[in-house]
Amino acid sequence: MECLKVANAIVAFVEAVKSNHQLSSKVDSVLAKLLCTRLDSDELFERCKRLHKEKNELVEEVEGIATKKDEFTKVVENLKA
Repeated sequence: MECLKVANAIVAFVEAVKSNHQLSSKVDSVLAKLLCTRLDSDELFERCKRLHKEKNELVEEVEGIATKKDEFTKVVENLKA
């Protein structure tokens, strides 16, 4: 009877270790995916900031071009007059 209890305990221990290993493997996998997602997110955030800055620069450039166009239009009108 005692041997049966020991055998059952050993089987239960082996199953618990196996289950723990599987869980640990799954947790490691989830953590790796989370890290990759975080790195992708950080990269996208930096790219978004660069694009926002570039957009603002382009807006300023377009406004400058519009101002120069108005100035040239006035110069042409003065030359015609």
